[in-house]
This record gives sequence, C-alpha cells and structure tokens, in this order.
Amino acid sequence: MKKISLMFFSALFISNISLACPYSSMAQIDKQLEFNKNLDKAIIVKVLNLRNKGELELKSGNVQKSEEILNEALALLR
Repeated sequence: MKKISLMFFSALFISNISLACPYSSMAQIDKQLEFNKNLDKAIIVKVLNLRNKGELELKSGNVQKSEEILNEALALLR
C-alpha cells in the first residue's frame, strides 16, 4: 500500500512540475512587459499576441504547443 501511495504522489508531483512551466513563462512575459519600457510597440503587440495564443493552447490542453509559443514570445523579449 505504501508503494502505491508513493507512486501516486510521485506522479502527481511530476505532473504539477510539467504544468508549471507555461505558467512561469507567462509570468516572465508579463514581468518583462511591465518593467521594460523601452520596447518597440510592434514587438509588444507580437509578444502579447503570442502570449494569448500560448495561454489558449494551454487551456485547451496542448501543453507542448503552449510552451513552444511562449518560448517564442520570450525570445522576442531578449
């Protein structure tokens, strides 16, 4: 019984870690947009569109696609 409980909680912990990545990427994007006032308006629009697309993909269950889109937005900010 202890092994089953341990396996269950391990799987739950690992799944929470994998879902945290897109959320932390969205937080990074928001933070950089808030504090970096020297960005070009065209870049801001692109980043916001990508962030919204990434969030929609995440809500529809496409975590991998969401990560790709959000990483693209983060690359524009660097």
